[in-house]
Amino acid sequence: MSKNRAGTSAATTLLAGAFGAAFLPSIAVAEEVSESPPQGEIVVTGQRPDVNVNAEESPYKIDRSTDRKFTDDVLDTPKSQTIIPKEVIEDIGANSFREIVRSTPGVTLGTGEGGNAFGDRIFIRGFEARNDVYIDGLRDPGVTSREIFAVEQVEVVKGPSAIYGGRGTTGGLVSLQSKKPQFGNDFAVIEGGIGTENYYRGTVDANYQLGEAVAVRVNGLYHDADTPGRDYVESERYGGTAAITLRPTDTLAISADYYHYRLDGVPDYGHPFDATTQEPYLVDRDNFYGVVGRDFIENGADIGTVQFDWTPTSGLSFHSVTRYGETYNRYAVSEPSLCIFERDAEGRCPRGGGTPVPESEYTVSPAMKSSWRDNSYWANSTYAVAEAQTGGITHEIVLGGDFSVETIESYRLNVPSTVEDANGNIISVPGGLIYDLFDPDPVLGFDVPIGPDLEAGATTTKATSYAGYLLDTIRFSDAFRVMLGGRIDTFDIDYASPNSTLNYSEDFFNWQASAIYKPAAKATLYASYATSSNPSGEQLDGNGASYDGISDQTIDFQPEENTSMEIGGKLELFGGNLLLTSALFRIEKDNARESGGRGQPYTNVGTLRSQGVELGFSGTVADRIKLFGGYTYTDAEITASADPDNVGRRFANIPEHTAQLLATVLVTSRFEVGGQVYYQDEMFGGTQLAGTARVPGYARFDAVARYRVNDVFEARVNVLNVTDERYYDAIYRSGSPFSYIAPGRSAFFTLTATL
Repeated sequence: MSKNRAGTSAATTLLAGAFGAAFLPSIAVAEEVSESPPQGEIVVTGQRPDVNVNAEESPYKIDRSTDRKFTDDVLDTPKSQTIIPKEVIEDIGANSFREIVRSTPGVTLGTGEGGNAFGDRIFIRGFEARNDVYIDGLRDPGVTSREIFAVEQVEVVKGPSAIYGGRGTTGGLVSLQSKKPQFGNDFAVIEGGIGTENYYRGTVDANYQLGEAVAVRVNGLYHDADTPGRDYVESERYGGTAAITLRPTDTLAISADYYHYRLDGVPDYGHPFDATTQEPYLVDRDNFYGVVGRDFIENGADIGTVQFDWTPTSGLSFHSVTRYGETYNRYAVSEPSLCIFERDAEGRCPRGGGTPVPESEYTVSPAMKSSWRDNSYWANSTYAVAEAQTGGITHEIVLGGDFSVETIESYRLNVPSTVEDANGNIISVPGGLIYDLFDPDPVLGFDVPIGPDLEAGATTTKATSYAGYLLDTIRFSDAFRVMLGGRIDTFDIDYASPNSTLNYSEDFFNWQASAIYKPAAKATLYASYATSSNPSGEQLDGNGASYDGISDQTIDFQPEENTSMEIGGKLELFGGNLLLTSALFRIEKDNARESGGRGQPYTNVGTLRSQGVELGFSGTVADRIKLFGGYTYTDAEITASADPDNVGRRFANIPEHTAQLLATVLVTSRFEVGGQVYYQDEMFGGTQLAGTARVPGYARFDAVARYRVNDVFEARVNVLNVTDERYYDAIYRSGSPFSYIAPGRSAFFTLTATL
């Protein structure tokens, strides 16, 4: 088979009132602050030399994105940005990308399922963003489980961001910014951690300037730990990076780096659901319904990057980054399928009902979901940033283009029917395991060697993208400026499986227009309109149309078209050391792909709408109190559908309310203590539309304390989920779902040596 294709409401008024109430008082304060003299430099005794170079005064507040396409400081950028520096990452005790997202308002976790990859699946402002993760400005293809040992900061850019990221980016994008070599700042930071749940972690971060023109930086990681509150779930991770920057002249910098990472562990799909309550079954928290000896997860990455930055003259610079990477994601994970009926002679649970059994006889089958994916890609982004004058008007222009080729090879897994033990005995591998719901016994007692089914052959997906873009920030005065931008993308997919071939190609144009007004030097008001596009098949890890992968059911569809309207304000207080942000947003997706149900054809006529309020804060108050957090309200529902009954239904996987507060206090010059509270509202499962199955809302508390022993050593203690709250990260979408249970209480001690 082969196909080819070339190719304001009452709610808004209410939100506007909320914006006025939230931000207008701040403008009055801004006027006062602008008249007062700036405070002196804040020096925190014992501050490490490897502090984030993007945070000039306050460790929690980032003044500027590392993506040079953002030509203004965060304060003056007409877009919601949540930038999470490594200092915040340490204080919330996060050791992975997933743990960072778990504590970020407006960003929620989803499940890796049978039709999309098991790994870092996220939603931003209500929309899928699992393939909208970037590293240093280039898309990081392939859904995997990412580490953050070599990350300087994580930038969450909200709202359609096609101007910056290309296809997708409906709700926004996430960019991981790597630790780069620094000049004039030699250091070696060695960290060792030990904690509950067999937690062991060690990292090295060393930076040295070798002569006037060369600086190098290396990072290393080893991590081994069980998952708190879960039996048998564990991961071992290790990796390293090496980076070098050459500055042969004052105007030219040439950088190169290599990233190596490996993960080996036992994955977990969590707990089954209670059909009566439509919530996760209240079994023992540590109950594991996988198969010990069969289930596994392996991730890996080898990525090389070269970057050129040239500033031939004041007001003109050229930037080019080229990357080749290979990643893989391989796993077998067990879906806990609950059966409340009497099973047949073959041990199968009858579909559609049967003879009920007492609750004490409920059983669970560990149905295997699996994937064996190898990804390779080339990518380049080249652009120029120029300043120009036309009369009394200043222009900051970004002109550039992107290119990428992504290739994914996937195989079905080959699970042997027998294995040979150490004594040469042949043992049958059971195919239909059945567990007691309340007392599962998941241990096989032997290991099953699983690999790709090479005889069945690979399914290969190759995606090629080209793009060109232009952004112009026009400064009419110190108080008023306008940003205009446009981008054209070409997206082409060639798909070949043992049974079919598919080809898809589409061109699409997106743009952004923003107006910025500064009533005071430390205050910014803005209004922004932006678009983005979701071509068919854009989620390259997706298996079919229902997971937004390439499919003959949707290959003739026009791209989904997204528009975003956002008005917001930003304000700096306390001498510029505390940043407050507020925004009202509304995103509409037209041409939405939707299905009438299992086996029903897809249509391209739906409309989805997500709107809400977002508040944020980051920085330092009174020299000793550090604050980071925010609140997001998201109202996401279907506003048009081929099925009238769907109109008004809310999105699956999206809570209405999320909030975070991280606060630490410098008690003495050596001792700092603080904590985090994170709240998330209830969340409903489903494919696109929310069903009745849900995971309840929760509040989680974490604690952190630091003590500077001397000029070399610092001790840190993190206690996560202090109250051992039982809560759930995500919910599977099917009618008989399961849920990811989040980690229980844990504590770890970290000793840092700065040399």
